[in-house]
Amino acid sequence: GSDWDRMAVQAAKMPGQFYAIVNVNSGPGYGYDASYGAAIKELQNSGGKVVGYVSTQYGARPIDSVKSYVDRWYSFYPSINGIFVDELPNVSGKEGYYLQLYNYIKGKDSTSLVVGNPGTNTVESYLIYNGQRVTDVLCIYEDSTGFSTWTPASWCSKYSRDNFLIISYNMSGNSWVNTVKRAQSLNIGWIYCTDLSGVNPYAALPSYFEQLSTYLATGVVDTIFVPAGNQSIKIDGHCSDWKNIKPLNVSQNLPPGIYSDQNANITNVWGVSDSTNLYLSYQVSGSFDYTKYYYHVFVDTDNDSNAEKTGFVYQDSASIGAEFMIENNNLWKYNGSGHTNWSWVGASGLQKADSGGRTEIAIPLKVLFSTPSSNQIRFFIEINQSSAPYSLVETAPANYKYNSYRVQLGLPTDVHSLTSAVPVSYQLYQNYPNPFNPSTVLEYELPVGGYVKVLVFNVLGAHVATLVDGFENAGVHRVIFNAKGLPSGVYLYTLRTNSYWKTRKMLLLK
Repeated sequence: GSDWDRMAVQAAKMPGQFYAIVNVNSGPGYGYDASYGAAIKELQNSGGKVVGYVSTQYGARPIDSVKSYVDRWYSFYPSINGIFVDELPNVSGKEGYYLQLYNYIKGKDSTSLVVGNPGTNTVESYLIYNGQRVTDVLCIYEDSTGFSTWTPASWCSKYSRDNFLIISYNMSGNSWVNTVKRAQSLNIGWIYCTDLSGVNPYAALPSYFEQLSTYLATGVVDTIFVPAGNQSIKIDGHCSDWKNIKPLNVSQNLPPGIYSDQNANITNVWGVSDSTNLYLSYQVSGSFDYTKYYYHVFVDTDNDSNAEKTGFVYQDSASIGAEFMIENNNLWKYNGSGHTNWSWVGASGLQKADSGGRTEIAIPLKVLFSTPSSNQIRFFIEINQSSAPYSLVETAPANYKYNSYRVQLGLPTDVHSLTSAVPVSYQLYQNYPNPFNPSTVLEYELPVGGYVKVLVFNVLGAHVATLVDGFENAGVHRVIFNAKGLPSGVYLYTLRTNSYWKTRKMLLLK
């Protein structure tokens, strides 16, 4: 679809946290534009927000002219969520100008977000001046080079990350990953990267926009989801049932999540799940002998950080703890402390096939979990030539760094309640997955038993489905909403009890 459609999909992953800067014609233009109006509505209905662009010429533009542009934004597009104030100075002297503009925008709507853009480090007084806000967010870097050595001004350390934005363009390939990680390490809370360049590097979304948004929303570069019953995967080594599943992000000979100490290179990695099995696959190229190589797949089911389980360092400081290890055709379970304390658990339903450099694995979820505590599994792959089980774990370099892959688990197949401690308050959580097609899980908590309704409506308020209508005990509950037969779009789901009423949005994409 269009860039606006793409943004709507990603905005649904992080409701209230996704902002788009709208620039109709060097500002709001001179009248309402129906196409922009529809696009803004689409994005906002998906949980996104928009801020309108105005230029200030570093404080040289008459303040009344700037205010007139603000007036037009709120007149033409009343639902707008704030203003992007471009061209702030990087030296003091114009604080009164921008303080007046800030108060004028807040007078239109006190919830408006005011973003100021000097595009470089500036003085503190364009954020706070004499104890008063001048901007809500400052863009302190806008460039295509030098970010790897750039640092914020020293005064920035006094404030939380929500006060700062960086914009980095001409970021090709996977360079955006390191840019985002560095920005986060520098206490930057607002981030945008693009691979575009030239006069207007913001004319379209970057090619990796979906990956960028997913990473910012989840901390995961790629997440693959296959709903329960939506796909059958045969483990035969011939990839016959994987043709519609895209690989996870792999762009180098030794990409994140993979270690190899020989001439064997990973070229593709796949990971999917249904409600029965976790399916992993990887493709190997290079000059190597299958009979001499050990293939290790480590699976982390509880997202802990126990270095003793693998001996590998994760992202410089943290580590990944793996509960299970697949070594060639054997399944091992971690059984204590120390690198080598693994217990062989036999086949346990494990399926594995190798053919032409392609390995396919299926692991029953009931082996990995007694009761799933997370809807994601992390894993990473290693290849080495060794003569003893798990010798790679013993000899891996202590400072080795990697990023694990994640696979989101498939949906349960029916409505069920989870056994857990009694919640202390009512809660209605965001559905998952979101966006979805055609099924999604709605989860809620009840501190006391009582009469409960869970209802679904379309954006026009028409009733679509009743998922729960009756008495339920205190506890954590999940219900499946199957939207088969319904058109794509935003839907609302509501939890109603005698003393609680909560509504959230979800996005169906077919």
